[in-house]
Amino acid sequence: MMGWAGELTWTGWIVMAVCMFAFWAVVLYLVAMMFRTDRANGPGRTLEESDPLQLLEARFARGDIDSDEFVARRQVLMHPGDTTSVEHRQGQVHG
Repeated sequence: MMGWAGELTWTGWIVMAVCMFAFWAVVLYLVAMMFRTDRANGPGRTLEESDPLQLLEARFARGDIDSDEFVARRQVLMHPGDTTSVEHRQGQVHG
């Protein structure tokens, strides 16, 4: 009575192993997608990358820009439609 209920043949063992492997592969894939950090606007993105003012402050803290350039760029970020202050400080902003 080989192959009846309760007894697996070699084909049954192979099918069971493949299904178990597929199940765990799907589980691991879903867990990896939950903690993925390379999404453009997902939870893995840090605040510094999304907030231009904090990025500017970090550049100033590292010494990448001087205080005049920091003030001029912060003014542009704080008042984006105000072109008079941009023209006044245009000579101070360096690339």
